[in-house]
Amino acid sequence: MPTNPINRSDLGAGTSRVLENKDFRNLILEDIEGKAVVYRDCDFSYSILIRGYFHKAKFERCKFIGTRFIASTFRNATFEGCDFSYADFDRCVVPVLQVLANLPAFANVRWELLHNLRANARALGDTQHESDLVWQEIDTEMEHWRSVYLGQAGYYQKYTRTERVWARLRHLRLLIERYVWGHGESLVRLGVATAVALVLLGLLNAIERVGDLGSVSISSFLMLWLDSLAFISALFVDLPSVNGHEVVRSPITSTLAVVLRYLTIGLAVPVLYKYIAKR
Repeated sequence: MPTNPINRSDLGAGTSRVLENKDFRNLILEDIEGKAVVYRDCDFSYSILIRGYFHKAKFERCKFIGTRFIASTFRNATFEGCDFSYADFDRCVVPVLQVLANLPAFANVRWELLHNLRANARALGDTQHESDLVWQEIDTEMEHWRSVYLGQAGYYQKYTRTERVWARLRHLRLLIERYVWGHGESLVRLGVATAVALVLLGLLNAIERVGDLGSVSISSFLMLWLDSLAFISALFVDLPSVNGHEVVRSPITSTLAVVLRYLTIGLAVPVLYKYIAKR
């Protein structure tokens, strides 16, 4: 069976293993051997880099604007002051934290890159930094929608009034998701949010039972609030000690407590799955 040898180029690094101020724009660069090479002030913009090997390479102030990386390895590589605007990674081994330290300045460009990095990691089955990517991506998305509804100068002035209203709603939704369950990444935040909701339902139940707030003292109302909180918590947990007459007397808060129970379970299951199951 005939075989063809792979001819790997080091792009002229030679024995010095250093390349400075080189212009590699608009090129198709295949099978590049860049192990432990230092790239300083080099420009790879709008190029397609295929099957490159850059183990322990160092990139200092390099430009990768619109660069496509395909099936390349950057294991243990470092990036300092590099520009990855509109770059695209496809099945590449990438030092995620290094790239995160070199994100583009504009939110819309940064959002696209983070989305691509997460897709690239999933294609390789790499979940080590998935949470880091999720939080960065959502932070950037929130910044993007905030810039849209504020109508900031430049890129964001093109949006209409209606689009700005929708942007405000999207930003609000993400803000609520962050504090309710950490965008599906935090059981602690979900627990805190559930506890706050139970306290508020207890307060609503106490008001529902009193009717006229002016007819009771503060101390009596506080005792009633604690009693209502105990009732709502028992109903939330579905304890057998729950009094049916109390449920009938407080239909609104009782229904909300049951809805909260199943809503919390529904939100907790995917979070637990991420922690327990192999992603």
